[in-house]
Amino acid sequence: MRPLNPQLLRSVGVAALGSFLFGFDTAIISGATVALRLHYDLSSQLLGLTVASALLGTILGSLAVGPPLERYGRRPVLRGLALIYLVSALGCGLAWNWTALLAFRFMGGLAIGGSSVAAPMYIAEIAPAAVRGRLVALSQLNIVVGILVAYLSNSLVELALGGPESGAWRVMLGVPAVPAVLFYLLARGIPESPRWLIAQRRQAEAEAVLARVGTDDPSGVATEIAESLRSETVGADEPFFTRKYRRPILLALMV
Repeated sequence: MRPLNPQLLRSVGVAALGSFLFGFDTAIISGATVALRLHYDLSSQLLGLTVASALLGTILGSLAVGPPLERYGRRPVLRGLALIYLVSALGCGLAWNWTALLAFRFMGGLAIGGSSVAAPMYIAEIAPAAVRGRLVALSQLNIVVGILVAYLSNSLVELALGGPESGAWRVMLGVPAVPAVLFYLLARGIPESPRWLIAQRRQAEAEAVLARVGTDDPSGVATEIAESLRSETVGADEPFFTRKYRRPILLALMV
């Protein structure tokens, strides 16, 4: 098996940072719950709402990210998600009251939901078919790595700054700003998805991207992508929630 193209690895690695932030941002609040209860005098119900606010945002983000991905492309949306992660992290760390914290946590959830769709989509669309499964799996692996690093980060911050009364929770919630900045800066240097470019009738640009990431036959692959897009367009009017799709839809929801 020949080595993977460096440009492909860079592009996949940058997109997988979105998945890393997915796990990191989801788990980072775990180290701050005791401090938040004390600082804002929260009941168990309000503390639960504080933690769950990001998950509520995740639902909306995953549902809402589709149209921007189709209209503006994968790369601009990834950069936009990085900015949302950044604003959310800084807002949570500097939150002036509980309502502000809730709003910024919800905003972070929007980015998490968007990343859950955009990152694996970008990787799947830029990766050659022979290695696509392994590279998309990197995105899923990074979610778990992000959760692990969040726990380690919380532990280090608490060791350095002290317990719940020390204000360390602000640093814990603000730490995701660091990978968010890195994500934004690196996303500026990755190519656009060739599939999206072909959908926009920019086939020459798509072939150039395919060549950059090491595709053996950029013109042939671009033609295959164009054919698959035409097939999807022909079947686009078929209802999604029909009896023949019931089983796969249920299985997907259970997963």
